[in-house]
Amino acid sequence: MIKFFRKIRQNLLTENKTGRYFKYAFGEIILVVIGILIALQINNSNELRKEKDQEAIILSDIKEDFIATRLNFLETIKDQERAILSSRDLIDAIESQDYSIHPDVIREYIRRGAFSHHQAVAITGSYNAIIGSGKTSILKNKELLKALANFSSQYHAGFEDEAKSDNLLNLMMTASKDFFSPLSDDAVRRSVALKKKYSLQEKEIAVKSLYENESFLAYLLQRTRWENGRARHQKKLLKFLNKVLYQFNFSELTPEKEVYSRYIGHYTNKDVEPIKISYANESLYVTGWGGAKSELVQLNNSLFYAINWNQTLDFSGVDSTNKVLTQFIDKDPIVWEKDEN
Repeated sequence: MIKFFRKIRQNLLTENKTGRYFKYAFGEIILVVIGILIALQINNSNELRKEKDQEAIILSDIKEDFIATRLNFLETIKDQERAILSSRDLIDAIESQDYSIHPDVIREYIRRGAFSHHQAVAITGSYNAIIGSGKTSILKNKELLKALANFSSQYHAGFEDEAKSDNLLNLMMTASKDFFSPLSDDAVRRSVALKKKYSLQEKEIAVKSLYENESFLAYLLQRTRWENGRARHQKKLLKFLNKVLYQFNFSELTPEKEVYSRYIGHYTNKDVEPIKISYANESLYVTGWGGAKSELVQLNNSLFYAINWNQTLDFSGVDSTNKVLTQFIDKDPIVWEKDEN
C-alpha cells in the first residue's frame, strides 16, 4: 500500500504536476490523521470497555463484602445486647444477694455476660485493594466513594473506650480467682479434658464468694457501662454500612429519606406517655420516655434499632401501617398507634 502511494507521488513529480502533487500529499496527510484518530478512538473504546468491566467486578466484590459485613454486624449487635442483659442480671443478683438463683444460672450470667466479648468485624478486602492500588477513579459513583470513605474512617477509628473495657475484663478475670473454677463453663472444661466435677455445694460456696467480692462487682459495673458504649458504636457503624448498601439498591434496605414519610408522627398508648418519630439530617429519630431521644438505624425496610438504647422499633409487626411495636430487650413489647390529628 505504501509503495502504491509512493508511485503515485513519483509520477506526479515526473509529469511536473506540482499543484496536483501538493493536493494529493495534503489529502494523504488527512487520510493518515483520520486513520490515527480512528485507531485512537478504537483504543479508547477498548480501554473504556475494560475499565467498565473492571468497575463492574470491583462493585460486585464491594457489594458482596458489605452484605457479608452487615450479617456479621447484625449478629454481633444481638450477641452484644444479650451480653449486656446477662451482665445486668448478674449485677442484680450480686447486689440483691439472691441465693435463690441456681449456681448454673449464675454461671451462664458470667459466661454470656461478664466474660463475653463481641466485636463487629468488617470485611473490607475489596475496598482496601482499590485504595491500595490507587484506582479509585474507576468508581464513577461519587456518593458511593464518599459512603465507603466514611465507613472506613469510622470503622478504623474504633470505639474510644475499647481499651478501657478490655482492661476491666482482665481485672475481672483476676478478681474471679476465688470463685471462677466452680462456676466455669462445663463445655470449656470438657474441651480441655478437665476431670474435676464440682458439686452443687461447691458451686453454692463459689456463688457466696462472688457475692462478697466487691472488687469484681465494681469492675463489672464499669465494664457494663463501657459495653453499652460499644453497642452504640456498633449500631453507628451499621448506620454507615447501610449508607454504602443504599448505593447498590440493596433490596432489604430503603434509605430513611425515602421511607421517613411513612413513619414520622406522634404515637400514643393509653398506659404510657406518647413517643414521636421525627426526621432530620437524613436520619429517623425516636423521642419519648421522659424526653430522651435516639437516632434510629435500619435493619430492614420496617425494622429499626434505637442506637442509644437496647430497643427495636417494628413498623411491620402489627396489623396497621399506622402502628409501631417497640421492645426493649428485657421488657414486654408495647404497641403504639399513630395519632392522625
